[in-house]
Amino acid sequence: MRLIMGLIDVVFNLFNILLLIYVLLSWIHPVQNKWTELVRSLVEPVLTPVRRFLQKNVPNLMGTFDWSPVALWLLISLIRQILSPLRYF
Repeated sequence: MRLIMGLIDVVFNLFNILLLIYVLLSWIHPVQNKWTELVRSLVEPVLTPVRRFLQKNVPNLMGTFDWSPVALWLLISLIRQILSPLRYF
């Protein structure tokens, strides 16, 4: 069980890094290349349902700022907290 939880923790860490890179890239708008497209293709399928959920349930929150990465970070943090007791089995 520790091995599985360790792997899940690594996946969450890598995804958090990818999400941070995605956010930074959205601010600087670099030229599209295979690396920016890779980051987008890995992050967007997870971000899209979060974005839709926020638009549907909290429409006043969705203005000019996209809150979906923040919501996703919070969701990942919550999942990690829920799963953290399993590390000790």
